[in-house]
Amino acid sequence: MSSIASSFGKAAQRYEQSARLQREVALDTLPMLKDVPVGTLLDLGCGPGWFHSHLSTWCNELWALDISPQMLAKTQSQQIATRLMLASAEQIPVAAESVDVVFSSLMLQWSSEPEQVFREVYRVLKPGGKFVITTLVNGSLDEFHRAWQHAGYQSPALQFPETAAVVQLARAAGLTVKAQQKSYSWFFSDVFAVGREFKQIGANYVAIRPQGLSGKARWQAFAHAYEPFRTAAGLPLTYQVLFLFGEKPR
Repeated sequence: MSSIASSFGKAAQRYEQSARLQREVALDTLPMLKDVPVGTLLDLGCGPGWFHSHLSTWCNELWALDISPQMLAKTQSQQIATRLMLASAEQIPVAAESVDVVFSSLMLQWSSEPEQVFREVYRVLKPGGKFVITTLVNGSLDEFHRAWQHAGYQSPALQFPETAAVVQLARAAGLTVKAQQKSYSWFFSDVFAVGREFKQIGANYVAIRPQGLSGKARWQAFAHAYEPFRTAAGLPLTYQVLFLFGEKPR
C-alpha cells in the first residue's frame, strides 16, 4: 500500500488539472446516483476531493477515504466532507451497516485485493444500501501494450482484469450488481506526452519505469512502434471503464 500511496501523494498537486479521465468518468456516474438513498455517502479513494461538490448534493453526510495523506489534505481543503479517513479500501474503518451509499471512481484497479474491497463495501452498506463503482478493465491502454509488443518488449504497464471477473467478485461478496462498459480515448502529440499522462495521475508506480526503460534504444523502438496508431488527433491512448452499480440485498 505504501508505494501506491506515495505515487498518488506525489501527484496530488497536479492531479486536479491533469486527471481528465477521472473527471469524465466521475461525471458519467451522475445518472447512476439519481436513485440512491439520502444519508451517509462514502467516497472510496476520494483523491483531492474535486468531485465532492457533486456528491454532497446526494447525501446528508459525506465521508472520504484515501490512502494518500497528500490527497486527503487536498480533500480537507475543500471543506465539504464531514469525515476524513486515511486508510485502505480493503480495511474501511467504519462500523458495519453504517453507510447508505458507497461511491468509488477509478480506485479499484489499483487494489491488490479487489475481492476484499467488495467484501468491505458489502459490510459497511446498510441493507438496501447502494453503490456506484468504476474501474479499468481489460482492453485499457491497448495501443500502449501493443506498441511495446511490436517493439519486442513486454509492456511495463499494469494489466487489467476481464469485465466478467470483476462482476463476479462483486457478486461473490453478496452484492446485487448491474454493469455497463464505456470506452474513453485521449490523444497525445508524442510518446513523451503519453508517459507524462501516467506520471501526472500517479499511475507511474505500476512499472511505467521498469529496469532499462530509460535506455534510449528501447524508448526509440517503442516510439517507432507507436507511430502506426497515430490519427489526425494524435497518438491515442484508450481506456475501457467498467461501471458497476447496485445494492446490498435487504
